[in-house]
Amino acid sequence: MSLTPKAKPSVANRAKSLFANEFIRHVATLLTGTVASQALMLLLTPVLSRLYTPEDYGLFSVYASILSTLTVIAALRYDMAIMLPRSEANAKVLKRGVTILIVAASVVSTVVCLILGGVIADAFNAPSLAPWLGLMGLSVFSLSEITALTYWFNRTKDYKTIGVNKVLMSSGTGLAQLGLALVKIGGVGGLIIGSLLGQFLALVRLRQKSKDSRSGLEEADSSLKELLHRYRRMPLLNGPNALVDSARSTGMSLLIAALYSGAVLGQFYMAWRILQIPIALINGAISQVFFQKLATIERGRMFPFIRTAIVRSALLGIIPFVLIYVLSPWIFPLVLGGQWVQASYISQALVPWLFMNLITSPISTIFVVTDNQDWMLAHAVVYAAIPLTLIPWLHGDIVVTLSIMSWAMAVWLVVFVGMALWVSRRYDKAAKQHGY
Repeated sequence: MSLTPKAKPSVANRAKSLFANEFIRHVATLLTGTVASQALMLLLTPVLSRLYTPEDYGLFSVYASILSTLTVIAALRYDMAIMLPRSEANAKVLKRGVTILIVAASVVSTVVCLILGGVIADAFNAPSLAPWLGLMGLSVFSLSEITALTYWFNRTKDYKTIGVNKVLMSSGTGLAQLGLALVKIGGVGGLIIGSLLGQFLALVRLRQKSKDSRSGLEEADSSLKELLHRYRRMPLLNGPNALVDSARSTGMSLLIAALYSGAVLGQFYMAWRILQIPIALINGAISQVFFQKLATIERGRMFPFIRTAIVRSALLGIIPFVLIYVLSPWIFPLVLGGQWVQASYISQALVPWLFMNLITSPISTIFVVTDNQDWMLAHAVVYAAIPLTLIPWLHGDIVVTLSIMSWAMAVWLVVFVGMALWVSRRYDKAAKQHGY
């Protein structure tokens, strides 16, 4: 018997073994695109923040809030169901149905905004936004179709295409907004048109890369009508959940604009936008791969997978968010310009909420995969009620109001973590009882 100790694997061999793990490899592929897109945003934001005013960004925030609500309902949440069919051909049929729904929603959005644009803009205390609402249908189509195609590429594990798309949309949007401002087509119009150009650039490439999703539909063993019925819980339960979530963000924009001003809303939007960068870097890639993994994971292994994801996100996020809290007051004015001082204090106020959001974002799809969307809907209702109640009730200094609201949201997300762990444990327990 040899007493010679086993040689430890070299660092290179350990790294090679780690990258051989499919999950890690897919995350690394997506992370490359995410880092590149966020780096471009960081480079362009200090320039754009000096070419566009807080009022411009406030109006753009209103436009983006309306867009997010319409995008959520455009496909009736059937876009998420593209991940679920076992048959590739059935998924293709479902994807075609999703596109039909998106086109219909875009046409309706265009007609409504052209007829009632002035009424909608006045409701958001943003009358100067009215002329630009006619572009809403185009925005709904481009963003919704990009989302649907992203689910398709997520299903097929083509994460390189998703990563490149992130870079294209981010760079296209930023450069278009920059170019429009330089040729004196600035203001909210420059921000809206620039974002549309970036979206269409990304959409054209995704359509070119997804030709396989439009062939072989005759091999499906289910019709579109049958598939829409099979996944009817998506619009019935996940749809209202997503709609409530959009109502939360849209309602917050409306309340801040109405109770404070469009400029304050612009400060909030900039703080939110900057704080999304660490979230995108840490979880942007992980969330998409995580959803695909959850949709295919063996029953009985869900709970440890969810628990590991929670711990990992917390450990990855704590240092960046501590740095944001400490450094924001002097970094924001230095990098963005003196007109964004208020945004620095708003970013501090939002740290507790967005840190917990970082932890909960990847695991939220567990309620879809385990068919517990009623739980997700209940969570969304409370999650929306907290800010929409506290902002008008606390109405005072915006930073103090947002700070109290942020801590309340963080506490509720701790409850959400408990819900996710309980659902995953129950899911695994059911697998053992039925011998899966």
